[in-house]
Amino acid sequence: MPEQNDSLIANTKRRMTSKTGATEEIWKEMVYNKDITNDKVIDAYKVWAEAYDKDFAVVHPNRAEHMAVYLDELVTQYGMKKENLKILDVAAGTGLVGEELKKRGFNIKNVTALDLCPDMLNVARKKNVYGKLVQAPFGSTMPKGMTARSYDCVIMCGGFAAGHIPLSSLHTMARLCKEGGFIINSMTKQYADFVEEYKNIDRYIEELEEEDTWQIMFRRILQNYTKGNQGLVHGMRINKKQTKGPIAGESDEIVLKGEDLVQQAKKRMSTEKGATTEIWKEMVYDKNISNEKVNEAYKVWAEAYDKDFAIVHPNRAKHMADYLLELVEGAGMQKENLTILDVAAGTGLVAEELKKVGFNVDKVTALDLCPDMLEVSRKKGLYGKLIQSPFGTTMPNGVKA
Repeated sequence: MPEQNDSLIANTKRRMTSKTGATEEIWKEMVYNKDITNDKVIDAYKVWAEAYDKDFAVVHPNRAEHMAVYLDELVTQYGMKKENLKILDVAAGTGLVGEELKKRGFNIKNVTALDLCPDMLNVARKKNVYGKLVQAPFGSTMPKGMTARSYDCVIMCGGFAAGHIPLSSLHTMARLCKEGGFIINSMTKQYADFVEEYKNIDRYIEELEEEDTWQIMFRRILQNYTKGNQGLVHGMRINKKQTKGPIAGESDEIVLKGEDLVQQAKKRMSTEKGATTEIWKEMVYDKNISNEKVNEAYKVWAEAYDKDFAIVHPNRAKHMADYLLELVEGAGMQKENLTILDVAAGTGLVAEELKKVGFNVDKVTALDLCPDMLEVSRKKGLYGKLIQSPFGTTMPNGVKA
C-alpha cells in the first residue's frame, strides 16, 4: 500500500522536526502493515535513528532488559564466564541490547553489533557498548566475513517484524553459534499471528530441535512487551553436532511490468499462440509477486504448461535426472530402490526424465501447492504418491525428517 509506506517516511521526518513527534503513528505503520517492504523500513530507520531510543521508550519501555537477564541466567546455569563470551547481537539497531549487556557485566569488547542500517549503527557506536560493528543484511546465509561457530551466544531482539528479517535467519544464527552456546530471540507475539513469515515460528524451532540442531531451553510470554501487546521469547542451546539446513541464494532485483499475470494465463488458454513469454517474464522477474497470484496463474495454466514451457525452457528437467544418476552411481546406490521427493513437482517434468534413466517412479513422491498442476502429473502416471502442500521453512504435514 503505497500511501501507508509514503506516510511512514513522512511521519518519521515529522518526528525529527516536532517536539511531540509522531511516534505512535510511525510505530503502527511500521509494525502493523504486514506488506511493508524491507526498503521502506530501512528508509524510515535512516531518518529515525537519532530519535529512535527516546521514541521507542514510549511504545516499548525497557525493551532490551530481558535479553541480558535471560542470557545471564543461561550462561550462569552452565558455568560460563560471561566476561569471556563472544556475543553477536543481530538487528542491534541503536545498541539497546548492548547497553543492557554492559549493565549485567558482559564484556562489551567481545560483543559485535550487526544491523543493516548504518545510521542506527552510528548511534550505537557513540554509546561505546560494542567491540565491533557490522553493517550487513541478515537472512538465510551468513553475512560476508563471518564464519560458522564464531560466537558463544547469538541473540536478536525485535528483528522479527514485518519487512525486517526472514524466519530462516534463526538457522543462520545457529550456524554462527558454537556448540554448547546459546540463541535467544525476542519478538512481538502478534507478528506470529498476522505476518505470514512468522506464523510457524514455534513449529520451525521445534523442527530444528528434532533435527538435533539445538535444545529448546525455554519459551516465554512477556506481558506488556509493547503497549497492549505480548512478547514471545525463545531460548535455545546449540547441540554438540554439526547443524544442517537450507542455504538460500540471492534473487535478481528486476521488475518487468505487463498485463496481469492471471489474465495472461487465461489468454494463453484461449489462443493458439498465446502469451507464453509475457507470462514467464512476469512470473520470474517480478520480485514482489505474491504466492497467491502465482498459484492463480498456475491453476489456469496447468493444462498448457508443458507445451508453453518448452518455448522458454526446452528440456528443462533432463539435467536433474542426469546429475542425480551420476551421484547415486558414484556412491554405489541402486537407483531402482531409492525413495525420492520431487519438491515443486508441477506437471511432472522431472519424473518423466527420472523414468527415462531407470529410476523407479513408484518410489518417487511429487509435492506441489497447486492441485491443477498435480492433476496433470497424475494423468502421466509418473509418481507413486502425490502431495498437495506448501513447502517452506517447516516440513509439510505427513512428511518426516
